[in-house]
Amino acid sequence: MDDTVEPQNARDVLPITCCRRLLGDEAIDLTDAEIEEIRRHAHVLAHTLLEVFLH
Repeated sequence: MDDTVEPQNARDVLPITCCRRLLGDEAIDLTDAEIEEIRRHAHVLAHTLLEVFLH
């Protein structure tokens, strides 16, 4: 996934606090940087799946 470019405003889509709430207990020991990486990967994966679905 490192080859895929993240849109500039992707970080504004879902705040880290909301991501932590969605991840629940799994996010307790994660740093903000780790949460941001998970959020970025989820965002890219979601857009990839949409592209596959639409084609």
